[in-house]
Amino acid sequence: MREALQALNALVERGVIETYAIGGAIGASFYIDAVQTEDIDAFVDFPPSGGGLLSLAPIYSALTDLGGKLEREYIRFGEWPLQVLPDATLLVHLAIREAVAVDFDGIPTRVFRPEHLCCIALETDRAKDMLRVRMFLEQQKVDESVLRAAARQFGLTDKLTRAEAL
Repeated sequence: MREALQALNALVERGVIETYAIGGAIGASFYIDAVQTEDIDAFVDFPPSGGGLLSLAPIYSALTDLGGKLEREYIRFGEWPLQVLPDATLLVHLAIREAVAVDFDGIPTRVFRPEHLCCIALETDRAKDMLRVRMFLEQQKVDESVLRAAARQFGLTDKLTRAEAL
C-alpha cells in the first residue's frame, strides 16, 4: 500500500490533482478493526468543468508513469489495486475537503472522517457497508451527534436507524 500512497502524494506534488482522500474499507481501517478489502479507494476532488465531462486519463497516465500497472479500472502498485474515484456527490466532495491527515507507515496521507465514511456507507447501502457503520457505532469511533446531523443533511436518517438496529 505504501507505493500507492506515495504515488497519490506525488500526483498532488506534481499538480496533477489538487487533493485526495482515502475512503472505503481502507479508510475505515484507520479507525475501526480491519476489514477485508481488495483495493484502495482514492477519491479525487475535480474542479468544475464547463463541459460537464470528467476524464481520469491524466491521473491514470501519471500513475502509470510512477510505476503503476493498469488493470481494468485499477492501477496496481505491488499487491494493491488503486481505484481513483471522482467527487461525484456533495457528500463525497465534503468528505474529501474535510479529510484528516494521518500517517501510514511513515507516509502522510488523507483519510475521510469517520462520520463521512459512515454516511457514504449508508448511501451505498450494501450489507457490508451497513455492518461497517454498525462497527463504527459499537466501537465508539464516530461522533454520534455529528453523524446524526450529517445523516439528516444528506437524507440518510432512515438508513442510519436501520444500521443501528443490526
